[in-house]
Parts: sequence; C-alpha cells; structure tokens
Amino acid sequence: MKISVSILFFALLFNGAIHSQTIVSGIVKDALGEPLVGANVFIKGSFDGDATGPDGSFSFETSLLGQSILMVSFLGYEAHEKSLELNNQPLSVNIVMKAAVGRLGDVVITAGLFEAGDEKKSITLNPLDIVTTPSAEGDIYGALMALPGTSVVGEDGRLFVRGGDGYESKTFVDGLLSKKPYSSSMPDLPSRGRFSPFLFSGTTFSTGGYSAEYGQALSSALILTTNSFPERTQTELSFLTVGQGVTQTFRDDNRSLSAGVNYFNLGPYYNLVPQKHGFNTAPQELSFLISGRERWNNGGMLKVFSTFSRSRFGLDFPNTSNPGALAKLFIDNRNGYTNVSYSGEMKGGWFIKSGLAFTIDDNRLDLQYFKVDEANQNVQAKITAKKQLRSNLKMIIGAEETLNRFKQIYKETESGFSNQSKFHDFGTALFVETEWQPLSRFATRIGLRGEHSSLLDYWKPALRVSAAYQLTTYGQISMAYGNFFQTPEEELLRFTSNLEFEQANHCILNYQWERNSRIIRVETYLKDYKNLVVFNADEFWNPEYYNNSGSGFSRGLDIFYRDQKTIRYLDFWVSYSYLASERKYRDYPVKATPTFAPKHSLSMVGKYWVNRITTQFGLSATLASGRPYDNPNKPGFMNALAPHYSNVSINCSHLRTIWGKQAIIYASVSNLLGRDNIYGYRFFNQPDQNGVYQGFPVTAESKRFYLLALFLTI
Repeated sequence: MKISVSILFFALLFNGAIHSQTIVSGIVKDALGEPLVGANVFIKGSFDGDATGPDGSFSFETSLLGQSILMVSFLGYEAHEKSLELNNQPLSVNIVMKAAVGRLGDVVITAGLFEAGDEKKSITLNPLDIVTTPSAEGDIYGALMALPGTSVVGEDGRLFVRGGDGYESKTFVDGLLSKKPYSSSMPDLPSRGRFSPFLFSGTTFSTGGYSAEYGQALSSALILTTNSFPERTQTELSFLTVGQGVTQTFRDDNRSLSAGVNYFNLGPYYNLVPQKHGFNTAPQELSFLISGRERWNNGGMLKVFSTFSRSRFGLDFPNTSNPGALAKLFIDNRNGYTNVSYSGEMKGGWFIKSGLAFTIDDNRLDLQYFKVDEANQNVQAKITAKKQLRSNLKMIIGAEETLNRFKQIYKETESGFSNQSKFHDFGTALFVETEWQPLSRFATRIGLRGEHSSLLDYWKPALRVSAAYQLTTYGQISMAYGNFFQTPEEELLRFTSNLEFEQANHCILNYQWERNSRIIRVETYLKDYKNLVVFNADEFWNPEYYNNSGSGFSRGLDIFYRDQKTIRYLDFWVSYSYLASERKYRDYPVKATPTFAPKHSLSMVGKYWVNRITTQFGLSATLASGRPYDNPNKPGFMNALAPHYSNVSINCSHLRTIWGKQAIIYASVSNLLGRDNIYGYRFFNQPDQNGVYQGFPVTAESKRFYLLALFLTI
C-alpha cells in the first residue's frame, strides 16, 4: 500500500520542466592550486553533473532553470555548495575545496558500509536511487535488496543480510531506534517499509561491523537521516491507481513545517487484477505525517518527525489443519512513531546530539480459530558527544536508555482457552569510540560498547575495531571486527525471561576502487553466531525447553560495480553475492541452511535519461538460486530446494508541465516477464490416507504489479 508514497520523491529528481540546456563548466582545485582529479560536481537533486578530469576541469549540460545549487564533493575535503542562476547561458565556475577538519582525509573505512547522501554521491548510492530502482517499488528496503549482502525473501519483505534472519536488522532514524519500521503482514504476504524515501537526505546501510554507537542488531544497521530544510513553501498532490495524497510545506529562514495525509485502498485495483487469495477485506491504509525544523541562534537544529497510520485487511488463507478448507484471516494495525532530536555545538568544542524516540504498535489479529491482541511500546532516549581532540584524532562518547513494553492476549474461539503475556525491559547502553589517523594512508576506528538488560539481568561488553589503508590514489583496503548482541525477540520472551543475549561476531575484509564515477567493491566476511535461542516446536509454550544453546555461521563474498560515466546519461550497477550459512536456532532440530539464505544472488540495475523527451527509463533484473525448505515427505531437515528466483521490472518517469505546474507521470511494471516465482512450500499438519503430507507452493499474490501515477507540485 505504501508503494507510491515514495514516488513523491521524484519531484526532487525532476526539478522543473525544461526543454533547453545550460552548459556548466569550470575547474576544481585545492587551497594550493593543485587540480583535484575525480571530484564529483552535480546539480543538487538531479542527475546532471560530471567528474573532474586530470586537469581538474568539468563540463556538463542541464535542462534545469532558475535558482539551483551546485554541489562539489571529494574525499578528504569539505563539501562545497554554490548557488547558480540557470538561464540557458553558459556558466563558468571555479571551485577551491577546503580540506576537511575532523575527517579521515583520503582514507575512508568502507568495510561493511554503504553510504548515500549529497556529500557522498559517488561512493555507492544516492537517495534518488532508492525510488528509481524498478524492483524496489518505491520501498527503501526493496532498493537495498539490489545491493550485495542482501537476500530477496519475497514472501516476507524485510531485510535479510548475510545469512541473518529479518529480526537481526534494525532501523535508526536520526540515530534513534524505530522499533516497528515494517508494516504488519500475514503469512506469505510481504511487509513494506513504513517510511517514504522522500523523508530522508542520507542513508547509511551497514551489512556488518557497524559503529559502537549502535547496538541490538546481530546483522545490520540501517541509519536514516531526515531532511534538514525543504527548499521552498509548496503543495504536493499525488493521484495513483491505488490511492491519493497531499502534503503541504511551509518554510521561512529558520523554521519549516510539513503536514501530509495519504489514503490507499487496493480494492479497485484487485477488481481489475485478480489475486491468488481471496481478500475478504481489501488492504486499506490512512496515514498522517508531521515534520518540523527550527534553527536556533546558537547554530543548533531542532527536528521533530512524527507519523501515524492505521491499516486493515483480510484474506481467505488455506487452513493447514484442514486440507481443502479456508481460514478467514483479518488484521487491524495502528502504528505511531515520533522522533525529536537536537544537534549543535557546545562549549569546549563538543558537538552534541540528543534525542527521544517513541514507537507504539497495536496489532489485532482475528485468525478465525483464535484471536491475538498485541501491544508494543518502545521509548529510547540517547545522547552523544563528539570532539576533535587533535587534527588526526576524534572521539565520540554516549549513552542510551530504552524501555520496551510488550503485552499479548491470546484467545481460542472454540475452547475458550485464553492466555496473557506481558513484560517490560529497560535496556542501558554506554559507548565510546575513537577515530585516529596516525599516518596519511592509514586510519582506524576503535570502539567499546556495554549493554545491559533488566529483564535478562545481563551486562555484555562489545568490542568494535575497523581500519583502512590506502594502497593507491584510487584504491584502498578496509577491515572490521566486532561483537554484536541482541535481546531475544518478544515472541520468545513471552514464555520465559531466563535467557541470555544472542551474539554474532563479524570479521570483514574489503577492497574498494573508485575513479571517475566508477566504483568497484569486493568484500569477504565471516559471521559466527553464539547463544541463539532454541525451543521444542511441539511444546513451544513450555519455558523449560527454552535455552541459548543455538549456534551458526555465515560466510561469503560480495561484489559491487557501479558506472555513471562510460555511457552518457546511463547509470547502472551490478551486485553479486555468494553465501554459505548454517544455523541451529528456534525450532530447528539440527544445524541447517535456513530458508532465507540463497547461495547465489545477482542483481543488475540500469537507468537511462532521454533528454529530448525529458523521460527516465529504468530496468532492474534479479536472479537468485533456490532457497531450501523442509519437506516432511523426505528424510532429513531442510531437505529440498525451491526453484531459482528471477524478476525483471521496468519503470519510466516523464516530466512535463500541466496547467503551468510541475508534473510527473510515472508508470511501472514489476516482474514484467510474469515468472511464477516459488519461494518454498507449505505442508498440511496431517498426512492423507496414503501417508503423504500434501503441500502448496508459496508464491506472490499476483504475477505482476502495475502502477500509474500523476504527481503535481504547486
């Protein structure tokens, strides 16, 4: 249902309907007058730009008009912004870059890290890529699945990173935890991210070895940075085949306020495009957004970000206890997330960032034979302080306190049996980290984090170490090692709190080469799991069978190549991942490859801008080996393999003016070739008269998804 909210972000991609061209050229040098080779020069919020050549020169054409911002970025230097008035007349601009203070110069630690943002446009992905990747369907998490290290688990929708389960990846907004970043879902229906990419200016995706500032995630951390200030006061309208939305933004020099509402109803769409299951209630959602910004006189920034949504849907799903029968499933979800943060300079050269985040999530499930009411509240307060101790040494210290409350009421319809589970947990964390560059070509980061759970009554120290060495002007190697701990999930703690933190240790080695808007990354890793929670599936309610005796490993190779230079107006990247993973956890009777871990994954994404018709065309293709599943008709565990997965998706975005206003006409088709991907099989609980367990394939609700949309900016 959220597929199209994200596409509002296209308004930033196409900032004005223009048919003429302005040539922008110039030279980029350092303070000593030496040319900077490979600096990225581009118009903020567009694809228009160039990389500097051997003499530091650049030249490119843009179809934009009016006031714009020219961005220049180069590793080891402060990002440079310059206002331009684009009026179809050639512009010559000379830029002098200032060496960055408090950054690691030309040596950047990249092991396990994908960053995106205006200041780091060339490193891997910029925010626009999130909404222009056809297979992503406008979802942040869908776009990240086009990066190496991730696995496409089509029936789930969450991030599965390097052999880790979906719960092992956590999302942070402005440094604070978002407890429920995914929409609620049902069996075999994938969830989606709750947040639109339109809300964020920066994305840092760690596939492992992340900073000591973040915790409670065994596999990965997705760190999102909300926008600072909108560019102007404006109104945005969206008209889609699945819903409508409106957002109003007000701004002055020091304050801004945005408010929006979106409504989605897939009922009319499902009447035109049949689905695999019958929906007794078509998916519907009503959501609200409020976002405020204020600059303070001391240079500080206050941000307020709040969302609320209510969604409901129901479907008729095969009853695995009664072959041939259908069970009526229904879910009603209410979710709210509020994030308040302040950042600014303090006395003594300290930079302070503090904040408070609150998540509330209520799920009401009617599964015909039983009903479940769940309520989860999570509050996190956090403060960090950074200081440049010397020109080559920086330190960060901080603390966070998290309160997690959970309550579940379970009722069986026929027997009248009911059960109530509830608990609360105070999580405390302290962390310190230093960034040190003792040599011009060598940088290191060392961190220590301590975590405590009041419910488990455990303290755990975690060491995080990473380093990078610059081999050549364009190439470097990085490594990372770290200990990562996570409190067991609520579905386990509802039966017992006599458990420990689950643990994963990461070892990562990375090589990265970058030049002239081309980048190559090769990364190998080993992840060692300890203290995973296991239980007896036949008596999952019995706390005596719960313990931390589980273990496992993941090891593999990730390769990433991106090229924005070879063919004019074409931007493409290729990702490949090899993964070997086994684990014994949850109700696994033995150690085995989990069902969410394909051995091979290949993804290709390409985007081509046709200037003459002001249209961008996109194509993405994903291919993955089949994932294992357990077939009760065969001996052993996880003893069968599903067919391979493949998906080819396309989209196009056409810019024009309608009634004198900026407009985007957008169309997309996912799974263009209509392959009926089989993710695995579900089997009935009892065998038939021949002793055979009958099963049915797990597939998508429909072979293709179509979207047509119109966006207006007033």
